[in-house]
Amino acid sequence: MKTLERKFSSSERIIAKAKFSAWVYLKCVLVAVILGGVIAALWIFNKQIEGLFGVKNAPIYLTDANMRWALLGAAGIVIISILIVSLKLYSRELIVTEDKIVYREGVISVHNVVIPLKDVCILESNQTGLQHLFGVGSVNIISDAEQPYLIKGVRGAERFTRRVVRQMTEVRRAQETKVLLTLG
Repeated sequence: MKTLERKFSSSERIIAKAKFSAWVYLKCVLVAVILGGVIAALWIFNKQIEGLFGVKNAPIYLTDANMRWALLGAAGIVIISILIVSLKLYSRELIVTEDKIVYREGVISVHNVVIPLKDVCILESNQTGLQHLFGVGSVNIISDAEQPYLIKGVRGAERFTRRVVRQMTEVRRAQETKVLLTLG
């Protein structure tokens, strides 16, 4: 959406922008494979499955027409889930300006978080083995707030964290210099 980038680029210098990974589509692909596999198995073995119940002259439910509708319904579920995931992925932004971290998510109901860099106590990035393989991770921001902020699906989370820590060091160094100048 680039809302934060437009808003802050005119008034402040943007130090870093996080990019979010399309890794989140993996769940949709797994749902598609599982639903498609189950429907394909039912379609291929429909006569054997209907025969398992052993009832003579029972109505046949696993017909070709019913299997087509089941496949169409599964495709609809997968397409809707991909649209929802795409909207969530598109509506997330994380930027770092000279003195703060700004995170925004949402389209209709928008959630904004602004954390001053001087208040950040711990900044960590987490990756599982599979996430490390694909270059994706989570960024956990622990500040003086009541709860830490966990931001998932960040591409190059470790590199992004290093850039933020570098900026935190500059902010703290400038703050110390300011304090020394006022005392001296």
